[in-house]
Amino acid sequence: MRAALAAGIAAVVAAAGCAPQASPDPRLEKSQAAMTAILSAAQSATGEEGVTEIAWYDAENLHKVIDGMAPQFVDAGFVLLAHTEWRDKGSEAPGYIELDLYDMGSPDGAALVFDEPDPGSPGLLLPGGVKAYAGDAMIEFRTDRYYVKLTARRDPAGQQTLLRDLASAVAEAAATSRTL
Repeated sequence: MRAALAAGIAAVVAAAGCAPQASPDPRLEKSQAAMTAILSAAQSATGEEGVTEIAWYDAENLHKVIDGMAPQFVDAGFVLLAHTEWRDKGSEAPGYIELDLYDMGSPDGAALVFDEPDPGSPGLLLPGGVKAYAGDAMIEFRTDRYYVKLTARRDPAGQQTLLRDLASAVAEAAATSRTL
Protein backbone atom coordinates (compact mmCIF):
# COMPACT_ATOMS: atom_id res chain seq x y z
CA MET A 1 0.00 0.00 0.00
CA ARG A 2 2.80 2.44 0.91
CA ALA A 3 4.62 1.72 -2.35
CA ALA A 4 1.46 2.40 -4.34
CA LEU A 5 0.85 5.65 -2.43
CA ALA A 6 4.46 6.77 -2.98
CA ALA A 7 4.22 5.96 -6.68
CA GLY A 8 0.93 7.87 -6.91
CA ILE A 9 2.41 10.94 -5.19
CA ALA A 10 5.45 10.81 -7.46
CA ALA A 11 3.20 10.64 -10.53
CA VAL A 12 1.13 13.65 -9.34
CA VAL A 13 4.27 15.66 -8.56
CA ALA A 14 5.79 14.83 -11.95
CA ALA A 15 2.55 15.67 -13.77
CA ALA A 16 2.38 19.02 -11.97
CA GLY A 17 5.87 19.88 -13.18
CA CYS A 18 7.36 19.68 -9.72
CA ALA A 19 9.60 16.71 -10.34
CA PRO A 20 13.15 17.12 -9.11
CA GLN A 21 15.33 18.74 -11.75
CA ALA A 22 18.46 17.15 -13.12
CA SER A 23 21.70 17.92 -11.37
CA PRO A 24 23.34 21.17 -12.50
CA ASP A 25 26.07 20.84 -15.10
CA PRO A 26 29.43 20.81 -13.25
CA ARG A 27 31.02 22.75 -16.12
CA LEU A 28 28.46 25.55 -15.67
CA GLU A 29 28.99 25.56 -11.90
CA LYS A 30 32.78 25.87 -12.31
CA SER A 31 32.38 28.60 -14.88
CA GLN A 32 29.95 30.52 -12.68
CA ALA A 33 32.30 30.28 -9.69
CA ALA A 34 35.27 31.51 -11.75
CA MET A 35 33.29 34.36 -13.28
CA THR A 36 31.89 35.40 -9.90
CA ALA A 37 35.48 35.55 -8.60
CA ILE A 38 36.53 37.73 -11.56
CA LEU A 39 33.66 40.15 -10.95
CA SER A 40 34.39 40.23 -7.22
CA ALA A 41 38.04 41.01 -7.92
CA ALA A 42 36.96 43.80 -10.29
CA GLN A 43 34.72 45.20 -7.58
CA SER A 44 37.56 45.09 -5.07
CA ALA A 45 40.02 46.71 -7.48
CA THR A 46 37.71 49.57 -8.49
CA GLY A 47 35.82 50.07 -5.24
CA GLU A 48 32.65 50.17 -7.32
CA GLU A 49 29.70 47.84 -7.05
CA GLY A 50 27.37 46.29 -9.54
CA VAL A 51 23.95 47.90 -9.29
CA THR A 52 22.18 44.77 -10.47
CA GLU A 53 22.47 41.15 -9.50
CA ILE A 54 24.42 39.03 -11.95
CA ALA A 55 22.13 37.64 -14.63
CA TRP A 56 23.35 34.28 -15.94
CA TYR A 57 22.78 33.05 -19.48
CA ASP A 58 23.67 29.64 -20.85
CA ALA A 59 23.35 28.19 -24.35
CA GLU A 60 19.60 27.71 -23.89
CA ASN A 61 18.78 31.37 -23.18
CA LEU A 62 21.71 33.29 -24.72
CA HIS A 63 19.41 34.39 -27.55
CA LYS A 64 17.65 36.69 -25.06
CA VAL A 65 20.79 38.82 -24.93
CA ILE A 66 22.38 38.46 -28.37
CA ASP A 67 19.57 37.09 -30.47
CA GLY A 68 21.11 36.96 -33.94
CA MET A 69 24.62 36.11 -32.73
CA ALA A 70 23.77 33.34 -30.24
CA PRO A 71 24.36 30.45 -32.69
CA GLN A 72 27.81 31.80 -33.62
CA PHE A 73 28.77 32.01 -29.93
CA VAL A 74 27.44 28.53 -29.15
CA ASP A 75 29.29 27.08 -32.14
CA ALA A 76 32.50 28.74 -30.89
CA GLY A 77 32.25 26.90 -27.55
CA PHE A 78 30.19 29.32 -25.43
CA VAL A 79 29.66 28.11 -21.86
CA LEU A 80 28.13 30.95 -19.83
CA LEU A 81 27.48 34.71 -19.80
CA ALA A 82 27.50 36.88 -16.68
CA HIS A 83 25.64 40.15 -17.29
CA THR A 84 25.59 42.97 -14.75
CA GLU A 85 25.37 46.74 -14.58
CA TRP A 86 27.72 49.08 -12.72
CA ARG A 87 27.54 52.70 -11.64
CA ASP A 88 30.01 54.99 -9.89
CA LYS A 89 29.62 54.40 -6.16
CA GLY A 90 27.16 56.88 -4.72
CA SER A 91 26.27 58.34 -8.11
CA GLU A 92 22.72 59.46 -8.75
CA ALA A 93 23.46 60.07 -12.44
CA PRO A 94 21.46 58.03 -14.96
CA GLY A 95 24.57 56.64 -16.66
CA TYR A 96 25.76 53.10 -16.04
CA ILE A 97 28.02 50.44 -17.54
CA GLU A 98 26.74 47.11 -18.84
CA LEU A 99 29.41 44.48 -18.28
CA ASP A 100 29.09 41.21 -20.21
CA LEU A 101 31.62 38.52 -19.31
CA TYR A 102 31.42 35.52 -21.66
CA ASP A 103 33.11 32.21 -20.91
CA MET A 104 33.87 30.91 -24.39
CA GLY A 105 35.25 27.57 -23.20
CA SER A 106 38.80 28.13 -24.43
CA PRO A 107 41.13 30.84 -25.74
CA ASP A 108 40.35 29.57 -29.25
CA GLY A 109 36.62 30.02 -28.62
CA ALA A 110 37.20 33.59 -27.42
CA ALA A 111 39.29 34.28 -30.53
CA LEU A 112 36.46 33.03 -32.75
CA VAL A 113 34.10 35.73 -31.47
CA PHE A 114 36.62 38.58 -31.08
CA ASP A 115 39.78 39.36 -33.00
CA GLU A 116 42.35 41.64 -31.40
CA PRO A 117 42.29 45.14 -32.89
CA ASP A 118 44.62 45.97 -35.75
CA PRO A 119 47.54 48.19 -34.78
CA GLY A 120 45.98 51.17 -36.58
CA SER A 121 42.50 50.87 -35.02
CA PRO A 122 41.35 52.71 -31.90
CA GLY A 123 42.70 50.55 -29.16
CA LEU A 124 43.55 50.35 -25.54
CA LEU A 125 46.25 48.30 -23.84
CA LEU A 126 44.95 46.68 -20.65
CA PRO A 127 46.87 44.89 -17.87
CA GLY A 128 48.64 41.72 -18.96
CA GLY A 129 49.17 43.07 -22.47
CA VAL A 130 45.51 42.58 -23.37
CA LYS A 131 44.64 44.53 -26.52
CA ALA A 132 41.15 45.99 -26.44
CA TYR A 133 38.99 47.81 -28.92
CA ALA A 134 37.84 51.09 -27.38
CA GLY A 135 35.07 53.26 -28.77
CA ASP A 136 33.25 56.25 -27.34
CA ALA A 137 30.75 54.13 -25.43
CA MET A 138 32.32 50.68 -25.26
CA ILE A 139 35.37 48.56 -24.69
CA GLU A 140 35.68 44.95 -25.76
CA PHE A 141 38.50 42.46 -25.49
CA ARG A 142 39.39 38.84 -24.95
CA THR A 143 41.70 37.31 -22.42
CA ASP A 144 42.28 33.59 -21.98
CA ARG A 145 38.88 31.92 -22.41
CA TYR A 146 36.87 35.10 -21.85
CA TYR A 147 35.33 37.62 -24.20
CA VAL A 148 34.38 40.84 -22.39
CA LYS A 149 32.17 43.67 -23.58
CA LEU A 150 31.55 46.83 -21.57
CA THR A 151 29.03 49.37 -22.82
CA ALA A 152 28.34 52.83 -21.37
CA ARG A 153 24.62 53.61 -21.31
CA ARG A 154 22.74 56.92 -21.03
CA ASP A 155 25.83 59.08 -20.40
CA PRO A 156 28.85 57.66 -22.25
CA ALA A 157 30.96 60.81 -21.78
CA GLY A 158 30.39 60.76 -18.02
CA GLN A 159 31.21 57.05 -17.75
CA GLN A 160 34.69 57.03 -19.37
CA THR A 161 36.68 56.63 -16.14
CA LEU A 162 34.48 53.83 -14.84
CA LEU A 163 34.47 52.17 -18.27
CA ARG A 164 38.28 52.06 -18.41
CA ASP A 165 38.69 51.16 -14.73
CA LEU A 166 36.30 48.22 -15.03
CA ALA A 167 37.91 47.01 -18.26
CA SER A 168 41.35 47.08 -16.62
CA ALA A 169 40.13 45.36 -13.46
CA VAL A 170 38.30 42.60 -15.35
CA ALA A 171 41.27 42.02 -17.69
CA GLU A 172 43.63 41.73 -14.75
CA ALA A 173 41.32 39.48 -12.73
CA ALA A 174 40.60 37.22 -15.73
CA ALA A 175 44.32 36.92 -16.54
CA THR A 176 45.11 35.83 -13.00
CA SER A 177 42.09 33.55 -12.56
CA ARG A 178 42.59 29.84 -12.51
CA THR A 179 41.78 28.17 -15.80
CA LEU A 180 38.87 25.74 -15.48
